Amino acid sequence: MGITVLLCLYCLVACKKKANNTDTVLPGGIEVKTEAGNGITYKVYIPAGNGYKGILVMGSGNNENNPSAGSLNGTSENELCKKAAENGYVAAIVAYRKGPGTADWNKSAQMMGEDYDNCIKALATKYDIDKNRSVVGGFSYATFILFTQIAYYNNLSYCKGMLGACGGTDADKINKFKIPVFAINCAGNNEGDNITGFYGRPLFDKIPASSPIKAQSGGITDGSCNTHCAKPWTDELYNQLKKWLP
Repeated sequence: MGITVLLCLYCLVACKKKANNTDTVLPGGIEVKTEAGNGITYKVYIPAGNGYKGILVMGSGNNENNPSAGSLNGTSENELCKKAAENGYVAAIVAYRKGPGTADWNKSAQMMGEDYDNCIKALATKYDIDKNRSVVGGFSYATFILFTQIAYYNNLSYCKGMLGACGGTDADKINKFKIPVFAINCAGNNEGDNITGFYGRPLFDKIPASSPIKAQSGGITDGSCNTHCAKPWTDELYNQLKKWLP
């Protein structure tokens, strides 16, 4: 009877462990796992060892007219997070909630800011990192929404900066940015006309010279591409992350 009980207990423990085993270990000892904390789900890349340099949280593109919850599987976001983790940063992709999108743009921005904030706080607590040593970013839809978020809301005002790939915004929001930005886009006016909506280098140029975020911001319009989100810009985005979180 004792052996039977032990075998049953072993089976239960082994099955439970297998069911919960979502970890992957990459070369260099980087651990990749999907976690839930602070009411939000995220996919995180964790460097080997400890003494982390800071936190990076990225968000995916989406359909602005009918957005779903944020995807954890985008190639560009995962490549950037992997590179960040290889160099000592805890880097995550957040599964932000399904918002109203264009039906209520500001509400979408408010919700996304809450989700990023909750993700950062969860990572800061779990991996013992000061939440102020954090950078947020996104591709496409997440970038457009974050540009509104950091202009009109304060959820992410403690972050060191925002990485914005293939997104844009208008002059009113640019004038109200609360944290530094790095905007990178293909040429071709896919995310604005640089008259009423700005992207890339013209977005940076539109930041007032008197703004306290100007000196720490940047913008690139990549003339080697001319379609929406044609490149991942992993190196460019990572290099800006290093500047904000050395």
